Amino acid sequence: MSTLGERIRQLRKQRGKTLAEVAEGRLTKGMLSLIENNKAQPSVESLTHIAESLGTDMHSLLADVNMITQEELRQLADQLKALLKEYRYEDLSPLLTPFAGMTLPKTYEAARFVRDLAEAYYFHSQSLQRTETSILLSKKEINTDVDHENWRSYFENAEERFTQLSFFDEAANTALEYIQYLTYELEYEEALALFNEKQATYSEQLKDLDPFTLAKWNFQEVALLMITGQKQIGSARLKEALSFAIEKRQFYKVDEYYRFAIHFAMIDKNEQDVAHYLHKHQLLSELLEDDYLKSVHAINKAEVAIWFEHDPAKAIDVINESETYVSKDSPLKILFHYIRGQALYELNRFKEALTYLPSMEDISFRVHAPDLSMITTTNAYKALCYKHLGDEKKAKLYVQTAKESILSQPYAIDYHKTFILQAYADIFEET
Repeated sequence: MSTLGERIRQLRKQRGKTLAEVAEGRLTKGMLSLIENNKAQPSVESLTHIAESLGTDMHSLLADVNMITQEELRQLADQLKALLKEYRYEDLSPLLTPFAGMTLPKTYEAARFVRDLAEAYYFHSQSLQRTETSILLSKKEINTDVDHENWRSYFENAEERFTQLSFFDEAANTALEYIQYLTYELEYEEALALFNEKQATYSEQLKDLDPFTLAKWNFQEVALLMITGQKQIGSARLKEALSFAIEKRQFYKVDEYYRFAIHFAMIDKNEQDVAHYLHKHQLLSELLEDDYLKSVHAINKAEVAIWFEHDPAKAIDVINESETYVSKDSPLKILFHYIRGQALYELNRFKEALTYLPSMEDISFRVHAPDLSMITTTNAYKALCYKHLGDEKKAKLYVQTAKESILSQPYAIDYHKTFILQAYADIFEET
């Protein structure tokens, strides 16, 4: 008896075929290599193609492959969950090596195990790290021995397993998790395309999914529409999603809905909506008595004070009143410093502003497009501070960096981009 990867490699070599010849454009040569080395799970479609390319069928290909017993699977699943809970992704390989390439049973437990593997392989292969409160950018190099396609294959395989077992809620949740991980990679177009594909795939099942899964489904759509700048349809879907959340008493990510709404109301210069959604976010944070939500609300309120109300003194008051909600090691601490630096600049306290405005290198956590756009303005603020302090060289250096960064961001917020480009024009035209 052999593993699936060994069986495929053996047949390929017997047929005298290369990896590229077996892949034939239906999957990448790198993915086929991962499958042969038992580092990736092929989907049924990929396995069918491989079998046909090797002149056999899928059932014959699997006939001589070892199968993990239910007891072995339960033990593996428990050990894997322990690793995930402690974020010990580097210990994944030693755990799985004895079982690499063995066939899993067609059970719910096996599907859940494969989905957990997808998460584990994702964080093992990327320069990211999950923590209790955020996704951190690790200082380590990306793990080159685990191909970036590996984790994708496990998500696809897990979804396929749930679908075959008619666990459509679990299948839809797996698809959503896959899409979310694409957004961690800032692959928004791919994530939106996959979401639309899955929307069509589950069109018949969506009405029967449980309210929590539907709430997650709604949020993912709204987030992707907002991030990719489709604010008209995004705003309409946001209002529908909020109505659904209230009706079904499912408040998944409602605080982030309000944050999206605040940002886009500012873009539209809609004072009534800005005040409405800011108030809603405040009520939610007070209702839940959550320090993190209170911190985020303070950031929202301070941003509105600076960018919309042009009242930097109010922004500083908000930060002073709310800073106690933020722990010293929280990523939000940097955002509080950033906003304080902005406000101090607007109050012409340039030297003091420079002590608070962070370096982009200080941002150790993953941020999505709107927040990245906002944080990019820090270099423009630094440039303007140096301009007023008479340091022309540093002013040009920082504003050039800000301009290059904002122009490379396809989904930058308009008022952030306008501010940076105006700062660039002011500094270079006056020198």
